[in-house]
Amino acid sequence: MQPEDEFGPLLLIEAIEIRGNKSTQEEIIRRALPIQPGDVLHASDKRLRNARFKVLALGFFREVNFSMKKGTERGNVIIEIEVVERGTFVLHKLWFGRTPLTPYWAGVDFAERNLLGLGISIGGAAFYGVHGSVAGARDQWAGELRISDGSLRGSRWGAQGALTLVHGSEVYRVAGESDDLVNFRAFPYRRFGARLGATYDLTALARLSATLRLESIDAELPVAPTRTLPDGTITNVDLFLEPGESRIVTAGLGFDRDTRSDPILPHSGSRITAAFEVGTSAIVSDYDFATLFARFEHWWPFLSERHAIGMYLSGGVVVGNAPRFDRIYVSDFNRMLAPRPLGMVLSTAGPINFLGTAKNKESYGELGGIAAIEYTTRLFRGVGKKRVFGGDLFVSTGMWALAQTADFQVRDTSFWHALPADLYVNAGLRVDTDLGIFEFSFANILGRLR
Repeated sequence: MQPEDEFGPLLLIEAIEIRGNKSTQEEIIRRALPIQPGDVLHASDKRLRNARFKVLALGFFREVNFSMKKGTERGNVIIEIEVVERGTFVLHKLWFGRTPLTPYWAGVDFAERNLLGLGISIGGAAFYGVHGSVAGARDQWAGELRISDGSLRGSRWGAQGALTLVHGSEVYRVAGESDDLVNFRAFPYRRFGARLGATYDLTALARLSATLRLESIDAELPVAPTRTLPDGTITNVDLFLEPGESRIVTAGLGFDRDTRSDPILPHSGSRITAAFEVGTSAIVSDYDFATLFARFEHWWPFLSERHAIGMYLSGGVVVGNAPRFDRIYVSDFNRMLAPRPLGMVLSTAGPINFLGTAKNKESYGELGGIAAIEYTTRLFRGVGKKRVFGGDLFVSTGMWALAQTADFQVRDTSFWHALPADLYVNAGLRVDTDLGIFEFSFANILGRLR
């Protein structure tokens, strides 16, 4: 029986012609396509519809246009693909700002996504932060190197790897309710790790990944750390790390399906990602734990796709004796706080307490997430063809939550206060450029100053 979404005349693809690729090898584009010369398909075949998205997903082009023309025989067609390349050297992130805990901090995350037109990506990150006046704190710095190939020898298989070194200083609360630095202490640590992974393209738009992670931690933990509560009670503080040297060994699985019309400034389509990771003494890890994180977003266009409403849901759960760095941190979901570049904490500031539910809550948790909606409108497209590709104005709002398991197991308050759920708001401008996407927003400013 013919599938419901396949109708129209049968077509034989006689040839595929590609134009506009000056830096990218033609073979890179061809192996990304879900169609090949010699295929026979219906005019409405979903592979034709997905082909454009698959080429855009490479990240090498800002425009991809498909068209058909008659072949040399009746029923034959020639597929014409015209691409407009974008710069393949990109800045993923620029970290800079100042907070009381880290008076000055700066860093960059960058990549060359198409080395010599071969489809191989190499990249890295570097960061440095000057320590503040918290006892035990020190300057923080970190570096990372990455390499990946999304299609080995033109197959559905890909490979990736990374090395990360962190020379950090982690803070914990010892007294008080305010964010004043006198209420905190710090301890130094070092992390060195490697990640090795393989990917497999399930379909033109969906990818499965498997990852092995090996990491060494050397932490100089304080002896019997405690915290003095507001009522004078002294309680032990769990820093979620083994003293001295310890190791993390984990195995992970991931899934990614992306049908957005534009991976940079989307106005339609959806994306779903999920990542599961487990560490256990059975594979020589000093920590027995599991994590699950997932994100879903969907965009509904209106008024000729110049405007769009987006929804995104993102959340995670941590089970077991997870190390401190694998637990959910408040700024992982609340972007109105300083980020955590390469796992390093830069601020003691708590979240803005709009609803009165987040007061005195811990910065780390085992259950958290955010649900938000966003309105975006197209400000411009195609200005500065070689450098600036487009810009959108946006406004978003939603709710975030973060809690520890103990908040539910032992509590003397309502569920609402045990799981502090508070407001998230943001507004600003996103600009797509030859060097990557830049965001100028309310949350971005707060996160660099608090």
